[in-house]
Amino acid sequence: MLRYFRINDPYRLLGLLIIMAIASLPLFLNSPGMTYPELKSILVGEKVRDGHTLYTELIDSTPPLAAWFNGIFDWMFGRSIFARHILALLIIFSQAGYLGMVFIFKKAFSENTFIPSLIFAILSLFSFDMISLSPELLGSGFLLLAMSNLYKQIEFREQRAGSIFNLGFYIAIASLFAFSFVVYLLASAVILAIFTRATFRSYLLMAFGFLLPHVLLMSLYYLYDGMGALWTYYYLPNLAFGNTWYVPGSSLWLLGALPLGFLIFSLIMMNRDARFTKYQSQLVQTMFFWMLFSFLQIFYSKELRPQSFITLIPSFCFFITHFLLVIRRKKLAEIGIWAFLIATVLIQHSARRGAIAAVHYENLFVKDNPNPGGVKDHHILFLGDDPAVYANNTLATGFLNWELARETFEEPEFYDNVIQVSELFQADMPEVIIDPGNFMPKFFDRVPALKGKYTPSAQGFYTRVDKR
Repeated sequence: MLRYFRINDPYRLLGLLIIMAIASLPLFLNSPGMTYPELKSILVGEKVRDGHTLYTELIDSTPPLAAWFNGIFDWMFGRSIFARHILALLIIFSQAGYLGMVFIFKKAFSENTFIPSLIFAILSLFSFDMISLSPELLGSGFLLLAMSNLYKQIEFREQRAGSIFNLGFYIAIASLFAFSFVVYLLASAVILAIFTRATFRSYLLMAFGFLLPHVLLMSLYYLYDGMGALWTYYYLPNLAFGNTWYVPGSSLWLLGALPLGFLIFSLIMMNRDARFTKYQSQLVQTMFFWMLFSFLQIFYSKELRPQSFITLIPSFCFFITHFLLVIRRKKLAEIGIWAFLIATVLIQHSARRGAIAAVHYENLFVKDNPNPGGVKDHHILFLGDDPAVYANNTLATGFLNWELARETFEEPEFYDNVIQVSELFQADMPEVIIDPGNFMPKFFDRVPALKGKYTPSAQGFYTRVDKR
């Protein structure tokens, strides 16, 4: 297999697609179920497709490009998880192929080879949720474009206005999919300062490229009187520190033990046996810095699960490929890559089936029958922090993120909160309101027209009377 990908022939990437499809086949034949990030993407996509404006009519901190693409995916696939997984696999394949071509064009290795693409594909299989159509997956593609432009600066060691503007621009686009990707702006500035003769003008140009998409976004919301909502529900929550751990840290360490062990061994062998040109040595140091900032980005991200580590894959590919190329006995390298592939796939499937007791995915999966009322196939509003109830229902109003909406419902004495609730209800009336915290009575008292449309049907449940 290693010999097959060692040859610089783009058509050999078709073999990579076949390997990825075969390795992922058990996931497609026996789906593990919907995860919370997938459910959230579906709910956001449905509201965006229905014409609800993000942040003003949909209360959530999802970055704008992620939300708009979710709307496109909802139009294409509806709630089909299978179709989304197929597209995610194709995106991973395209990123693997692109990364391999970047390394070839930039002469990153002693040979022109597609081995990095193979390593990329293998590492993308270390957990079942890697094949998920998430904002991180979409945004990571733009990080690869940014990395390519960063290589241009290191390769030519001169000011190239186009590439340095693109560097900031692509990082900005990536941050509009996953805001934590802004960390790579700092990473790029550090790398440029160390390995290039970048001037102050270059940093300004990179900053301009980064700020341009964000300024355009702010201008758009300003024109439609939504600047306050954009700042409150997008920038502030994403700038703050804090994580949601869908998978415990011990499970993440266990799942990542094999790739991490392979990386450490690769670094040791590279330091001992590899011979680099000055340019290649700079690329090695660049990728090491990129990897360090990737760890920083992961801990800054808002959700921690195995797919959060997707930003580490390019740097891992780089170092592991160098290790495989310095092995003099080609047969040992061939055995090593087969062992790496088989072990990665076995660990992934064993963990997914629960055969590895130390790996806990329970908090990642959407729970079954989470509400006592058994509400199903209704247009509902749930005033709580577990969105699992929406797996069999659709979201009414725009109060998706309870962490952001809680303040509104806990402070009905403020006029702005009453107006916000009234307007969002009028725009999209729920058939059922599930209110375990008993927030609605105070709003019903302040909005009599709203109170007349609902009747209590059980403790914390309100059913719409007038459905016209």
